Amino acid sequence: MTPQQSKIGIIAGAGELPLQIARACAAHSRQYHVIAVDEFARTIPSSMSHTRIEISKLGACIRELRGTGCVEVVFAGKFARPRDRKIRLRPDWQAMLFLATNFGVLRRTDDGIHRAIASTLLSYGFRVVSPLDAAPELGARHGCLARREPNAAQQAMFQDALIAAKGHGISRQGQAIVYADGKIIAREGKAGTDAMLQSLPASIPPNSILVKAMAPNQLPTMDPPAIGEDTVQIAAKAGLVGILVEAGRSIVVDPERVGALADEMGIFVYADSASV
Repeated sequence: MTPQQSKIGIIAGAGELPLQIARACAAHSRQYHVIAVDEFARTIPSSMSHTRIEISKLGACIRELRGTGCVEVVFAGKFARPRDRKIRLRPDWQAMLFLATNFGVLRRTDDGIHRAIASTLLSYGFRVVSPLDAAPELGARHGCLARREPNAAQQAMFQDALIAAKGHGISRQGQAIVYADGKIIAREGKAGTDAMLQSLPASIPPNSILVKAMAPNQLPTMDPPAIGEDTVQIAAKAGLVGILVEAGRSIVVDPERVGALADEMGIFVYADSASV
């Protein structure tokens, strides 16, 4: 196998994305093995090569990746800090070493944690790649992703909206905002995009949109902006008229289903390139 076709380990969190990446690998005849993080990942079909491992068993994860011949690693799906989910940790030796070495980092931003994890995996001989590298077909392509198109006034604010989202991203609190009339209506916090949308007041401006963009200072291989069917549904229920994502740097989990649901819910989904 060439380096581009090396076997990949898919570290699976919650949601559909890990399965989408596994299917993309299979479609391209690329070997893979799924490490389903037991506290988050959904049931993995028996037809997919996989192992379930607790989040605090780093040593077991390393051994499984090595034993199955994985060279690259991709993180896919939603994860939460164990303390936020009240997960009881029973770390093995490698995990204890990681926690002790990175204790200060783990109390700070998610990006710092991502960098610590990537560095640790590199020290064991693995290279962390982006979901966009593992399954390029899931990357948001420029333009409208559903039949409903934004009007001229909405498109005119896209660049300012993406710049505003990136400005928020510098704070390391999140990648998403709700934007309308040249202003940020809401900002994503550590609780995530869904929590931000669900906490919106009923009286938001009528042309409000959800905007997601990659933070300028984040590690690009981990946690790129992503939307899926849940995002569309929650955004529509919150009264938003559409969703804007950064083209080429955002993931659309199952683009066909996202587009179909957006049409059903009456909102647009659009990908545009940021000019910054």
